[in-house]
Formats: sequence, structure tokens, C-alpha cells
Amino acid sequence: MHPDLSELSGRLSSLADFAPPAAGWSGVLAARADRDARLDLGLPVAFAAVVLATAVGLAWWLLSARNSMSGGPATFAAAEAAVAAEMRAENQRLERILAALPERHSMRGSTAYTVAELEDRLALVDDRLSRVALEPNAPERAEALWRVRVGVMNSLVQVRYADAVGTY
Repeated sequence: MHPDLSELSGRLSSLADFAPPAAGWSGVLAARADRDARLDLGLPVAFAAVVLATAVGLAWWLLSARNSMSGGPATFAAAEAAVAAEMRAENQRLERILAALPERHSMRGSTAYTVAELEDRLALVDDRLSRVALEPNAPERAEALWRVRVGVMNSLVQVRYADAVGTY
């Protein structure tokens, strides 16, 4: 609903008087030039920082990939399998905790919405996990999906636990 003109006029007239800058228009232009000069310097510095951070991140990633591969493919596959097994074990632990929580028949609307959203995310991740074996980079993709699933499960357990104990 928009205010009518008389109400708007009344609200504008109730505002304090505005004193223009002492230097007038030249002061406004000087302030703008000062701001533009700071922005002109800030953009290249920000761009350089992003490039530097990207280069450092890429160098770190390459070094860690080289170090993890230095044991050979068998060592890399064993480490990958260990991480996947760890994620599956954590997922099973969270499933047990979730099953042990009492099922409430009434909960706040925002809590019910959050639970539904998390359960929908789990269904989506489960669907992706069921199709990941068909992909060429299946082990890496599966590990990432298991990590996502464990994160969503952890969030769901926390929300359900908070609802069960009655803290919001």
C-alpha cells in the first residue's frame, strides 16, 4: 500500500532542514573525485590479492596432490577407500542416533520446514550416490557425495535433537 501525496508531503516536511555543503557543488565534485581515486587504487589491489590467493591455492593443491600420489596408485586408492569407509561409518552412526530420537507428532512450523528441507537434500544426495558408479571419476565423486551426506545427516540430527529436548 503506497502512501498518498498528502501523507508523503507531511512526512517530508517533518524532516530536519538540510544544509548543503559549504563548498557547494565543487565540494561534491571533489568528494567524488577522492572516492574515485580510492576506488581506482582499490580494484587493482583487490585483483592482485585474488590472483595471489588463487596462485597460492593452486600451488598448495598441486603439492598435496603430488605428495598423495607419491606412494603410487595403490596407496592413493587405499587412502581413498579408507576415507569412504570412514564417511560410511559416520553416516551409520548418525542414522542410529536419528533412529533413537523420539518422533514428535507436533513441532514448530520452521522446524518442520527445516527437517523437510534436510530430508529432501538427503534424498537428492542418495539419488546421486546411486548413479555415481556410472561416472568415470566415480571414487572421487562418491567420496565427495558421502561427505555431503554426512554433513546433511549431522544437521538433521542436530535439528531433531534440539526439537526433542525443546531448545530452539
